[in-house]
Amino acid sequence: MRKGLSVIGIAFLAISLLYGCASTNNAKIKKQSQAHYQLAVSHLQSGRLQDAFVELQRCIKLNPTEKRAYYLLGLIYKEFDDLRASEESLLKAIEIDPNYSEAYNALGVVYEAMGQWNKAIKQFELALKNPLYLSPEKALYNLGNAYYRQGKYEKALSAYKAAIKRRPEFHLPYYGLALSYNMLKRYGDAADALEEAIRLDPVLRGDRERAREYFRRMKLKATDPAVEQDYIDLLDILYY
Repeated sequence: MRKGLSVIGIAFLAISLLYGCASTNNAKIKKQSQAHYQLAVSHLQSGRLQDAFVELQRCIKLNPTEKRAYYLLGLIYKEFDDLRASEESLLKAIEIDPNYSEAYNALGVVYEAMGQWNKAIKQFELALKNPLYLSPEKALYNLGNAYYRQGKYEKALSAYKAAIKRRPEFHLPYYGLALSYNMLKRYGDAADALEEAIRLDPVLRGDRERAREYFRRMKLKATDPAVEQDYIDLLDILYY
């Protein structure tokens, strides 16, 4: 005689169905979250910061552990000149993933903008501790900038040179080298470094006259006196 399901069998079936539904719902929510994230990335690529900001908020509401969304929010808040909010978002990304080198690097840049050089240096060093970090040259370049602003020019040189070793075609560290050599009165080395920076720069493409006009234009646009002085120094180095 055929028997029906036992009480235990019925309970097991109910639990299986419950977990199956939960798994399906979680997958659906995650898919929706990713859709908002990808839309945010698309908006960022088109320069629509506010639209990206809204999509990232929607992404996080669905998936509060999406570290990449907090990272991008940190970058957007910095563009909005809200450094504290940027710091909070990046710290949240790091809380989710303590090995998130991109977030450490971005947080270091935020601390640089705050003028907190030692805190910035610590973040760049933390970014570099991860052997899987795909863009260590960026953290090394930013580390060089922090040392440069502190007047530690030899340390700045070491960081810039390390960045170039990681990615020789990366043009920005050569500008750092030029400025650092200039401060150390190594004018020939400064001129050589600037020549290489202009050659590799995708905007200038080796055109010294274009570089001269670009530096002049950026000097006039600068709102930070230190940045303005950088362009004054670069113009001087061009005449060495």
